[in-house]
Amino acid sequence: MIRQARAEDADQVAPLILIILEDMELPFLKGVNRPMMLQMIEASFVRPDYRFSKENVMVKEIDGKIAGIMVSYQGEHAENHDDSWEGLQDMFGIVNKMPLFTEQETWMGEYYLDSLVVDSAYRGQGIGKELLHAFKELAVAKNCEIIALNVEKANEGALSLYKKLGYESEYDLVLSGHDYYHMTQNVRS
Repeated sequence: MIRQARAEDADQVAPLILIILEDMELPFLKGVNRPMMLQMIEASFVRPDYRFSKENVMVKEIDGKIAGIMVSYQGEHAENHDDSWEGLQDMFGIVNKMPLFTEQETWMGEYYLDSLVVDSAYRGQGIGKELLHAFKELAVAKNCEIIALNVEKANEGALSLYKKLGYESEYDLVLSGHDYYHMTQNVRS
């Protein structure tokens, strides 16, 4: 079942989000240990004003376990989604503050898939594709016309899947030193 995330999902969702952050090799991760980063993600998960807030997360649940997640939101809200990160750093006593994300990933007029990850124990079962369909349905329900995501150029499997599902590469961008395609799809056509 795919459903809206709940506060009690935090301890299962945080490690999945961390997989993505580690893959992106974000500079912030060099300054904190893994347990603290997991705690910070869990703290951000229960805040209504952050990109990884439970309000922005849908989960695929199988037998009470979170098998995969997607994080999505409207592009026009992206600028403000990371504003509370400094406050979270204060909560954890981080003195040398730095942003988690520094580059713009999405734009006004897009419904954006920020993150999608499937737990390694559940990969190869079509869960990623299910979550992508749920993302599209969510965008339609929110009256959005354009859905968007970024895929690392080196991730040929994901790139192939997105193309099969109708996404088209709009342009290239660099996020945290990695080359990405910004891909979109018009859900009204």
